[in-house]
Amino acid sequence: MSRSESPAESIAEQEERIKRHLSASREIAERLEFNDELSFEMGLPSPGRRTFIKTSGVVAASAALAGCAGDDDDDGPESTDDEESPDEETPEAERSETVQLTAKQYEFQPQEIRVPPNTELTIEFTQSTFEKNEEFTMHTFYLEDPYDIGPIELPENTDDGPIDSVTFVTDEEGTFDFECSAYCGDGHAQMNGQLYVVPEGESVDEVDFTDMGTLKERHEILKEERELVQEPQHDLDLRDIMVVTERNNASVAMIDTVNDRLMERVENVGKAIHVHDFHPELPEQTREGAYVYTQSRQGEMYKIDLFDFERVAVADAGTDARDIAVSRDGNYVIGGFYNPNHLVICDAETMEPIKRIPTHTVNPDGESLGSRVCSLYDVPEEGLFLAGLKEGGEVWLIDYTQEDFPVVATIECGRTLHDGFFTADGRYFMIASQTDNQMDIIDTQERSHVAAIPMNGVPHPGPGALYPDEDLAFTTHAGSSSVGVWNTETWEAETMIDVRGSGLFIRKHEHSDYVWADIILTDTEDDAYVYTIDPDTLEVDQEIDCSQWGAAAAIHPEFSRDGEKVYISVWKGENESILVFDPNTGELLTQIEDLLAPTGKFLGVRAEGH
Repeated sequence: MSRSESPAESIAEQEERIKRHLSASREIAERLEFNDELSFEMGLPSPGRRTFIKTSGVVAASAALAGCAGDDDDDGPESTDDEESPDEETPEAERSETVQLTAKQYEFQPQEIRVPPNTELTIEFTQSTFEKNEEFTMHTFYLEDPYDIGPIELPENTDDGPIDSVTFVTDEEGTFDFECSAYCGDGHAQMNGQLYVVPEGESVDEVDFTDMGTLKERHEILKEERELVQEPQHDLDLRDIMVVTERNNASVAMIDTVNDRLMERVENVGKAIHVHDFHPELPEQTREGAYVYTQSRQGEMYKIDLFDFERVAVADAGTDARDIAVSRDGNYVIGGFYNPNHLVICDAETMEPIKRIPTHTVNPDGESLGSRVCSLYDVPEEGLFLAGLKEGGEVWLIDYTQEDFPVVATIECGRTLHDGFFTADGRYFMIASQTDNQMDIIDTQERSHVAAIPMNGVPHPGPGALYPDEDLAFTTHAGSSSVGVWNTETWEAETMIDVRGSGLFIRKHEHSDYVWADIILTDTEDDAYVYTIDPDTLEVDQEIDCSQWGAAAAIHPEFSRDGEKVYISVWKGENESILVFDPNTGELLTQIEDLLAPTGKFLGVRAEGH
């Protein structure tokens, strides 16, 4: 099968492009026609641009990327003052308010704007500065759907006077992300914030998520345990339930992987769920273990019943988050947050927050800072949570067997950490250091850093892939058309396998013959491909073009419990479904339809890893 034609890129150009990919959230990514930060969780394209009342300057579209290199050219489309769609009426405001916003390298101040509904809100952009890297000269501001404002260019300015402004009516309640869409250095992904249009009757005072009293107040039990059904309302083994994120609908789909059908949809569990984790007693099929826990990008952690697919409890502990983990003893749930920079430990039964751990540290360059939490796991057999600190460049080990949950080890790694996975014996954790293009190896028993294995691109392993027969581990690269392979005994790179394009996720089941991986972030038709690797020859065996089934993008391979099927999420284009393949022949077995932008897939069998 021939490769698609695309313009040649230098290695430097590829790395620069991929950093823009990894630094933008979904709404900006869709607007600028590249994909989402750190994750498979990408939804459908945004609807048409929303009406806003006025802007005093240029509102550029994809030309905002000119700011990535500090260029002064402006060849993108421009809006005129008082732009208004002829098909839309300007909403009527009940009040007016003006907020001043500054763009620094790398943060907006303030990070949260809170206003009542139906407010005529004016945002004045007063400064745009580049303290960390003077090579850059442009920030931008983009506010996501349903407001869909910008990108507004914010050229370098240290004066107090306004650079630009925008006015619109806040006629939709909820939390809406805003951020910079022009890459402005390694810390660019921190340049985000939230517009919170407060529901009628709720206080507009800013919520202090760093206060334990506030965290406890924002916890809610939605259904008492005694009210839950005591027997499953289905005949499926809980390990065969696949929980699928339906990003755009703030819902999860419960999939029967025995009969390959949609069982149920659980609504209102937070926008853009990033990770699901299961109760460790789930394999016992008892009431005590029949739960899955979620972490949405809005910072809400939900507990969901798998007997009857009911929401049980929620802990709202921040405004931006990525990961969650459940302790091996089933007593605790820990959430990792981007904003605020902290970890929050909850009682697994009630989801009530019981401990907050700020994630402030000194990064590999000696800078004192607060760090986002990029990955969270229970460490097998150790009674520890493992937390990866993104900007901090450290792995923290937290002892949940002690009452005060002490951080018992801080292990230095490389720069800009992301996700990782354990070796088959559970002793070593292998985490991506994306700025340094390496996989860092942590010995969780000795609590030490043992190796840094160079990759030839930005490693993005997701849940990773292992081939224990040959002591091999695999990662896709977000920065190059290759898969990195290393030896888990010698901690040396084995090879770099040439593949069709860069990817985000790679998987292997112990009973499958092949490693499966996706292709994404290429900005070409190759995004619709998945492929298999023969782990014995370390060569690509088969490429599958999912566009023949209406997919513009295919992502995140996941195996059934027995390893006899592999599931691929497809979205964009003409299809929103999951394709089910024979993992050894690549034959399409069936499609699971009636889904809403399915992205990440997590199978109940993962509970056996506890």
